[in-house]
Amino acid sequence: MTALFPIALIGSFCWAFSQSFLTSDSFFGSLTNIKAWLPNYQFIAAIIADISQATSGLLAIYAAYISAELTIEHYKKRSIIVGISSMASYILIFLHTVRDSRRIEMSYYSAFWFIFGIVVGYVVGVIFGKFGKDQSTNKANRNTILEDVFANMTPLLISLGIALGLHILFAIYRSYQADVIITRSVTAVANRHSSYGLSIFISFLTTLGLWFGYGGTLNFNNTIFDNESVANLSYALSHKSSWNIPYPYTLNALFGGFAQLGGTGAILSLTIAVALFSKNKQHRKVAVYSSFPVFFNISMPVAVGLPTILNPIYLIPFVISPILNMLLGSVAIWFKLFPPLVYPIPNGTPGVLGPLMGTGGNISALIFTIFLVIVDAVIYLPFVKLGNEVERRYQEIKNEEI
Repeated sequence: MTALFPIALIGSFCWAFSQSFLTSDSFFGSLTNIKAWLPNYQFIAAIIADISQATSGLLAIYAAYISAELTIEHYKKRSIIVGISSMASYILIFLHTVRDSRRIEMSYYSAFWFIFGIVVGYVVGVIFGKFGKDQSTNKANRNTILEDVFANMTPLLISLGIALGLHILFAIYRSYQADVIITRSVTAVANRHSSYGLSIFISFLTTLGLWFGYGGTLNFNNTIFDNESVANLSYALSHKSSWNIPYPYTLNALFGGFAQLGGTGAILSLTIAVALFSKNKQHRKVAVYSSFPVFFNISMPVAVGLPTILNPIYLIPFVISPILNMLLGSVAIWFKLFPPLVYPIPNGTPGVLGPLMGTGGNISALIFTIFLVIVDAVIYLPFVKLGNEVERRYQEIKNEEI
């Protein structure tokens, strides 16, 4: 994962600029009236969005490549085509068009599907490790490259055959619109009544999913409780106050306002803790370099750079911190420290400013959000120190082996 950090970092920077600065309805775009002073902002935004798509937007494919290369090394083998075979297999599995159009559905290749890229690369690497021929002793010339290709046709065909089978199964699944039916059913149940417990549970699933390297559930959860959010906004606008809205504890308000401080997992606090207290120089660099996108709620650079994905050291604070933030935010609203979050938050708003915008400019909400960042940093601190100890012991073992 750390090998993909530069790609994730570049993509996250571009995504932050695109979403926070270069659209008319973004946080800084609307604040500075970008239409008036930058006539070509849409063209610039499109170019930066293309860079983001070519980097973090294809991160799952890059993960498949790296995963296959590292897996075959475990078998003490080398093949020049294992990475390409892994990428081709991943693309074949998820090469599906958007319904009723000819456009390829690109969401399957993004950072949200990162774990699937790792798994596909691992499986392909295992196939090449067991059925492929080792070419590590050959010199890189035209003849030896062709020898490698022909010697590893069997694992290549096995990988593509399995990928084709999965592609067909996935296509059948989509052709019957099973995914749409499941999504509508769950959403219909959730929208019958605003359940506080369900909000906490969905937050837990979303955060745990991202720890595993899958962020797709987050996109789905944003549609839940829309009816309550609309009712709250209508009440606030008609009464010119949000203190007595009918649904003060919706998922959109609690999760979007308090749980995502720096992105899923309250990554902003982890970034601060690592930058200040980690003894690993490279980890501190990751935290510093990632601070800009993390400030705008884009956690992917830290997630793959430290990493936090699949890292047992950070599992507990990664999952607990967002839930604690939601609980504390609910208590603060209950004691009327500030009104509930009801107003729409512009795209690309920094996480620490989300509650300020959602309450219509309440300064107490901003102070409370800063308090949450400090609390989360304190929660992360012992785990950062645990990471320091693990790193120290790992280096001792390496030195003993040498």
